[in-house]
Amino acid sequence: MFGTSKGIERHAGEIQMRDVHPDLPADAFELARFWVNSERSFVAVGFEQDWSPELLGSLLIECLYTAADAYASATDIPQDDALQMLWKGVDEERARLASGETH
Repeated sequence: MFGTSKGIERHAGEIQMRDVHPDLPADAFELARFWVNSERSFVAVGFEQDWSPELLGSLLIECLYTAADAYASATDIPQDDALQMLWKGVDEERARLASGETH
């Protein structure tokens, strides 16, 4: 979906799927990508396949658990602590959005 068509250059910071999920099934499809630099974040969400908002919500939660595991394996922070930090970030962002505050 994103950057996978012929003629579209890959981004230097792109995660290589063959390194992360070498056995990714052929019928798997991409829903979203997250990018960040020192100034802002970028999110791309596609709707080329039929999916429900609940599916994306479920995947975001799975993403937090996967990220906590990855963060813990790369740092001295235990996985549970990393997960709590991620939840704190989610809670703070939800509160910020609910208040109408902008970045």
